Amino acid sequence: MNYCINPNCRNPNNPDPPEPLNFCQTCGSKLSIDERYRVIRELGHGGFGKTYEVRDRDGTRKVLKVLTYNDPKGVELFQKEAIVLQKLRHPGLPTVEAGGYFTFKPNDTSNSLHCLVMEKIEGNNLQQWLESQNYKPIDSQLAINWLTQLTDILNLVHNQNYFHRDIKPQNIMRRPDGQLVLIDFGAVREVTETVQRITGEVTRISSAGYTPEEQKKGKAEPRSDFFALGRTFVYLLTAQEPRNLQEDSRSGKLIWRNVATQVLKPLADLIDDLMNYFPKDRPQDTQVLLQRLAKMVDRPSASPSHKTPAFVWGWKQVLMGVGIAGAIAASALAIQNFSKTPVENLLTYQNSANQFKIKYPEKWEKQESQNPFTPDVVVFISPKKNSADSYQEKITVSIESLEKPMSLDEYNKWSLNQIKTLNEVKILEENAKTVANNSGHAVVFDAKEEEKNMKKMQAWTLINNKAYVLTYTAEKSEYSEYLKIAESMVNSLEIQ
Repeated sequence: MNYCINPNCRNPNNPDPPEPLNFCQTCGSKLSIDERYRVIRELGHGGFGKTYEVRDRDGTRKVLKVLTYNDPKGVELFQKEAIVLQKLRHPGLPTVEAGGYFTFKPNDTSNSLHCLVMEKIEGNNLQQWLESQNYKPIDSQLAINWLTQLTDILNLVHNQNYFHRDIKPQNIMRRPDGQLVLIDFGAVREVTETVQRITGEVTRISSAGYTPEEQKKGKAEPRSDFFALGRTFVYLLTAQEPRNLQEDSRSGKLIWRNVATQVLKPLADLIDDLMNYFPKDRPQDTQVLLQRLAKMVDRPSASPSHKTPAFVWGWKQVLMGVGIAGAIAASALAIQNFSKTPVENLLTYQNSANQFKIKYPEKWEKQESQNPFTPDVVVFISPKKNSADSYQEKITVSIESLEKPMSLDEYNKWSLNQIKTLNEVKILEENAKTVANNSGHAVVFDAKEEEKNMKKMQAWTLINNKAYVLTYTAEKSEYSEYLKIAESMVNSLEIQ
């Protein structure tokens, strides 16, 4: 913890003796920055400056950004970054406390360094994350969740008359709990009427493949962020850099859908709209974008090749990549009292690969997922009652490992919070529930799916760092029809 930040220092690494050094042994600069921070290591550098990991005097690790290019406009942008992050508080933005911006004067120079200390975000940026996944493109549900998270962050930023202007995978961090964080606001600038003037010019900041033409010409505006956002999701959905993809010779549109066949059409259409050449042809603002995304939340999580979609546990899957969904159930004794249909003869479904078995009605259709990238394992579909039956009730079993260890209470709170984000959701009841002879939890709720009023029953348990969730989905008016069957299936689940 004796690293020197003097850009002219020939040997910034100082030894680490029993007692902390006060001054760099090479250039004589102070090693205690702003009388409280000790630099641990350099994290990276770019055109505007360097980034370091530092330890505060209370032991907390933070990030220190140092501006090494003291051009007046660069200093202005750097100071605005401090203002923006001090003003805006959101889990998707790094926290900057009061006093986080200051200047520091090295020993052998007349120029002071502009410094900004902010929260250290644990996790990887999205470029690093995709690399850790062996460059496997993300699916539609994860894309919808991530795009919603980032739009929510931009909604806050744009409503404060700021915009980012440098959105790209490297500038989006992913916390261990799945929350995305937009970083590197060094390009942020306040939107004023003067910027909108034809003669006005905005400082040019660009990243190859992600920057729209108007920004390259110094005419950036909030919808320039949308273009970069669209290009970012092309990268995530194709695992290819946008600059390496071809463009249509007539329209100029990026040709990417042919290498992202897993993407649902409404999502692909939205991404293309984000990347329209002219800002006026992109979504008008973040509210319009959020409304379009909300309509996709209840779409099936399976890929287009999936014959019958399972219940979208959407936010549950996409925010954390959580779990084996395996079991859903009645949430209380009262549920049994509503059941009309007697339990039919049950067959046993056994899944050796995932080491579980469950019983299901012999008249129900069984459809196993052939997609290795979805957590859905199998869907059991009720028979049609008659030719007018427009929706067949179903029970879905899905399986996926948790990204980090969680207690059942933590998972319960998190899951309920995610359910509450679904479209027109109303939680009716919840309580403890035994699932596969293990402590679990159950919830019953109403929700809207593709203009249908649905009622769902979901129960889960955690075993060996996996979440098991079984979901019964029915039209609200037909919900009670197969309750007893759903309960029997939940009670029959065995995890080997």
